Amino acid sequence: MLVGTALEMAGFRVVTAADGAAALRHFREHPADCVVLDVVMPGMNGFDVCSAMRESPDCRHVPILMQTSLDDMESVNRAYNAGATDFSSKGINPMLLAQRVKFLVRAKQTQDQLRESEARVRYLAYYDPLTALPNRQRLLQILEQQVAFAKARQRGLAVLMLDIDNFSRINDTQGQAVGDALLKEVAHRLQTCLRDSQRAPDQAGDSVEMNDINDWVARTGGDEFALALPGIATADAAQVVARRVQLALARPFLFAQQEIPLAATMGISLYPGDAATGEALIKNADAAMHHGKKSWQGGMEFFNKSISTRAAKHLSMEADLRKALERGEFTLNYQPRLALKDLRVEAVEALLRWKHPQKGFIAPDEFIPLAEQSGLIVEIGDWVLREASAQVRRWRDAGWPGWQVAVNVSGVQFRDGSLVSRVSRAIGAAGIDSRMIELEFTEGALIEYSAAVSKAVKSLKELGVATALDDFGTGYSSLSYLRHFPIDTLKIDRAFVRDIASTSGGNAPLVDAIIAMAKSLGLSTVAEGVETEAQWQYLKTRDANQVQGFLFCRPLPIADLERWHADWLHANQLSPASVA
Repeated sequence: MLVGTALEMAGFRVVTAADGAAALRHFREHPADCVVLDVVMPGMNGFDVCSAMRESPDCRHVPILMQTSLDDMESVNRAYNAGATDFSSKGINPMLLAQRVKFLVRAKQTQDQLRESEARVRYLAYYDPLTALPNRQRLLQILEQQVAFAKARQRGLAVLMLDIDNFSRINDTQGQAVGDALLKEVAHRLQTCLRDSQRAPDQAGDSVEMNDINDWVARTGGDEFALALPGIATADAAQVVARRVQLALARPFLFAQQEIPLAATMGISLYPGDAATGEALIKNADAAMHHGKKSWQGGMEFFNKSISTRAAKHLSMEADLRKALERGEFTLNYQPRLALKDLRVEAVEALLRWKHPQKGFIAPDEFIPLAEQSGLIVEIGDWVLREASAQVRRWRDAGWPGWQVAVNVSGVQFRDGSLVSRVSRAIGAAGIDSRMIELEFTEGALIEYSAAVSKAVKSLKELGVATALDDFGTGYSSLSYLRHFPIDTLKIDRAFVRDIASTSGGNAPLVDAIIAMAKSLGLSTVAEGVETEAQWQYLKTRDANQVQGFLFCRPLPIADLERWHADWLHANQLSPASVA
């Protein structure tokens, strides 16, 4: 009674049991934060009650304070062996005992918080918090188990890697909240495609015998998912599941009464034919998926050895790309853009070239896409901006004509919102007029990163930097985009210029329409890829502003460009002093 009263005065709610059996019943019905337990009791003694309580999962971490008038060391040791947290003599002041219980409860609460934090850390190490699906690390564990099971029983195993097409565009246009909701819905639909779809995604038991025959879905990256399909040994069987996934994702996604269409590209690898380990299966399926993305979006691609060879080549080239900047292997060539009316050079386009120490010059269409995929294009693009700006300064200091320099920028460079500050730093470091730099980007970049591009182009306009839409006509070619983006110049793609002088007329009407549209919008035009006299003669009768192509000059290093320009002035009887 004294102990109970003291504990109640200390703020505890106290439940008293007459004996050990009653205490066990009370605890099962109402688990407590602390147990104060006598040793000598009718029926079960305190040591047995303590042992029985410790067998209950609910009491594993609950502090148990044992009290007794016995003070021999044997009783003390027996109490601790039974699982007691603390041991005290009955002679202790009840109020002091209450403070002791307070300490034990606070210690338990602290330990509970630590255990919760540790459990959360363990969960985040193996599960995706947004979708509650296993992450890549957990998928590796699952595949290790499944590979071992398949090997022992000579069974097959398929891994399907899936990447949502153009997901960044959805995030940019609809916002991250919609993007997250979309990912959760994708996760849900993928689970319905599993052959054992009734199993909850977080039932991640470690028992191979129980779970090895289950299909699994995991989220392995931002917009990437994976399916592990045990028992599937053939491409046909894997294709059945892949088509089920395609159908599930083909249904429109509805958010705020708006339909969002979705497609995904898939890569598939099979055990044992394609790989012998879980990690290799993921890697090969991933390589197949990325290869498929280059060919067509929304399809499926099965792994084969040639993909592996290309992937290894890309990996080697990526490693070389990372070293190319510090080794000074990049250079810029320049191709002139000439005024249509008098063929004076008004601008030059800076074109990146890479001379590999062993492989020689590597074509831009080989290394630029790889630089974009790896994110290295941001660092490389920085160098191009700095070098182009510095060249403008060198020409100015040497008294050369004030040529504007056009620099190509990738959509990836717009992604993190830092492009404008990078351009500003490059121009500021060179000490040149911002109007001397023009940034060229493609329609694909404009569409895929529309929000980031729109913000950047407006800021570049305020900075005084010119902007041009490259390869116009090959992409979306939407007039609405041209009206909403403050672009200065349209570059008519070489594909349209190629056959404008053909007997059938070819793309001449399209070129005329692009020039007329640009003029009505107050935009300048540059005809790219002019290679024949016939093309040039046709364009002379049109209202394009500039021409560019091999007919006049190929991309050249600085020294060769300067020699070409001197010869060009002489051949066309143009005065250097009159060149703007």
